Amino acid sequence: MDAHSCSCCSKKDVKGETRAKYEEQWEQYDERAAADRRLNNSPVADPLLRMIMPFSGKTVVDLGVGTGGFAFRAMELSPPEKMVGVDFSSHALRVSKAVANTRAFAEMDFEAVLGDLERIPLVNKCADVILSQASFNLLPDKNAGMKEMARIAKSGAKIVLSDAFRTRKKCEDEPWEACVGGAITVAEFSTLTLSVGIIISHQIDLTRQVTQLVTSKKWDWPEFVEHRLDYRGFVMFKA
Repeated sequence: MDAHSCSCCSKKDVKGETRAKYEEQWEQYDERAAADRRLNNSPVADPLLRMIMPFSGKTVVDLGVGTGGFAFRAMELSPPEKMVGVDFSSHALRVSKAVANTRAFAEMDFEAVLGDLERIPLVNKCADVILSQASFNLLPDKNAGMKEMARIAKSGAKIVLSDAFRTRKKCEDEPWEACVGGAITVAEFSTLTLSVGIIISHQIDLTRQVTQLVTSKKWDWPEFVEHRLDYRGFVMFKA
């Protein structure tokens, strides 16, 4: 599969359909549901975050922030000077803003930005740290998304990205919105990062943790197990 694009993208509005599904999903969420999601997500988030902490004095950008499971866990572990969450779902950002106003985070600086990760509405070299969890696979144009990530990263910026990765040939009926249809291989991902000057320093296999979360129904992602994907976390830096 071409890491830069997918043949199905020309047949339908992949991005539009994905956004609509996530808007529907997050519409029923509130800050309590987001807190439960953040807690359940910690076995995957914590090992990655601890490798790039501390965040004090830094601007951290979470690409595909959703309801804030990764961003607010980072803020719990090591409060940054500023956290910026970018997402294409207005409902998800509504929940993130509500979480930011709770007692635990009210004194911290959190900004929610509605935007497309293939065209991030942030200025060049604004991020000391970039986070992204289970969002990269949603991008039809992964090359554009990687270039945008490199554009907003300062020189030497630390980057943590985690998602599902393909271990076998793609099937036509795989759901895009479940981070399955758009999954690529680790080799393809590595090629993308190098092409924009992002260097991988560590790779962590989190497949076991994610499988346990799914089978225990703490993470609503049955497609991950059904399609036999791996889950990897990458710790990187901008050259």
